[in-house]
Amino acid sequence: MRAAGYYRPLTSDARSEQAAVSAIDRYCREGFHTLSRVVGPGEPPLREADQYGALISYLEGLGRGEALVIIPGPRHLSDTLDGLVERLVELDRVGGEVRCTDPDLPDPLQNGLESLPFAGRPPVQNRRVRESLMSKAARGEVLGRTPYGYVADIDGTFRIEKIEAALVRRLFGLYAGDTPSGEAGESDDDPGIELPATGPGLRRIAGIFNAEGLRTRSGRPWTPVTLSGMLRNRVYTGSYVRYGMRIAGNHDRIVEREPFNRAQVIMASRSPVRKKRVLSPYLLSGLARCWSCGQGMHGLERNRRWTRVDGSTATRSYRYYACPSRSAGVVEAEAGEEEPHPSWRAADLDRATLEVLRIEPIEILRASFSRAPSDTGNDYLRAAEQQFMESVRAVASGRGSVSDLATPLDELQTTRNMTESGRANEGGNFTFEDALGAFDTAEPGELHAAIASFVDRVIVHADRVEPVFRTGPSESPP
Repeated sequence: MRAAGYYRPLTSDARSEQAAVSAIDRYCREGFHTLSRVVGPGEPPLREADQYGALISYLEGLGRGEALVIIPGPRHLSDTLDGLVERLVELDRVGGEVRCTDPDLPDPLQNGLESLPFAGRPPVQNRRVRESLMSKAARGEVLGRTPYGYVADIDGTFRIEKIEAALVRRLFGLYAGDTPSGEAGESDDDPGIELPATGPGLRRIAGIFNAEGLRTRSGRPWTPVTLSGMLRNRVYTGSYVRYGMRIAGNHDRIVEREPFNRAQVIMASRSPVRKKRVLSPYLLSGLARCWSCGQGMHGLERNRRWTRVDGSTATRSYRYYACPSRSAGVVEAEAGEEEPHPSWRAADLDRATLEVLRIEPIEILRASFSRAPSDTGNDYLRAAEQQFMESVRAVASGRGSVSDLATPLDELQTTRNMTESGRANEGGNFTFEDALGAFDTAEPGELHAAIASFVDRVIVHADRVEPVFRTGPSESPP
């Protein structure tokens, strides 16, 4: 396989650079990979950002062709775990599969969990447990949760579960357009865009399964995220991948390689490489809750594309808040009833919430002002960090792919941005008058902190919002 080496100088000792290059070269020779380029500091030395940019440019020049990126260790990409994940996600988007030269721990994510700090905390050190798991992986034994479609046999290996396997095959058939669904093809970015050679997108397939009463192994509704992970999981082709090891023909396959590869091509066509952008936080992140199920409403960004009269293509981005149950198509509204799981344009929901707060009697707002926004921001940040770590550990153990880390990474970065913005005013310690005055500011981070000073959550209905104040006589029930 074609490979590119990448390293950065971690010390001033020239011998360390020589060792890094030698390790990359040896890894490629032993793995029979073609080392086409080694990206290093260069002569004259490049800034690290420019060096990494050169790697991205090289991979993009391959035309989305798959390539290995060989690094001596995770610190050559970043000094922190979240920084490593950010670069792994970006490299995955341009077709780069990263491997470390460490023979005991070639997977960069697993390696990073053991060697890189996160949020000021030291890395997890649990080498004996990891060595035991690697030994089991080498034997093809089941580690962690058994993939949908299989059960763990008495000897610890995979055995096909017929009913679940039938749904897996149906998923691949629907997605590729081989199985009639009665639905037009769609893009996951825009339900209105037809892809004639393919089937429905993941949101629609999840809705089809849920409408038929089908559920996951845990009894939950199907979601696009769950289905995406299944479509990317090579376990269905008979390959077992754990802790950097890939064992082909480890167990009976559910899906042949041709439909599996076709699904990867379709997903790549529906998920164009996203450019690096400055994250714009959602004003009600961590506050907006669905009135029906109580789940936190997610901030979403959708791209709508259309063709103009002159034949040119236009694109516009729309920002929404939506209940996750709505995305999964769990419940539909009955005639004459309020929609169970609402969806709002972000600007409309932000404006409606501010209008309600601005007309509240000053006495209620004063009684509700009980905690500094910096504390609230810290709560959101800790929750985002915990969710991020859970996602990283799941992918590192084989439950998902690197692309699945894009969303928790974005949420972590967004929460950090809002928390830092909320601390701008004397460390985030708003007075009551400061918080009231912030209702008229255009700065999202400061405005989010001000709202959180008064409300515990915002209950979102299809046509109205109900702030639940921290204290005071107007506090609404959960």
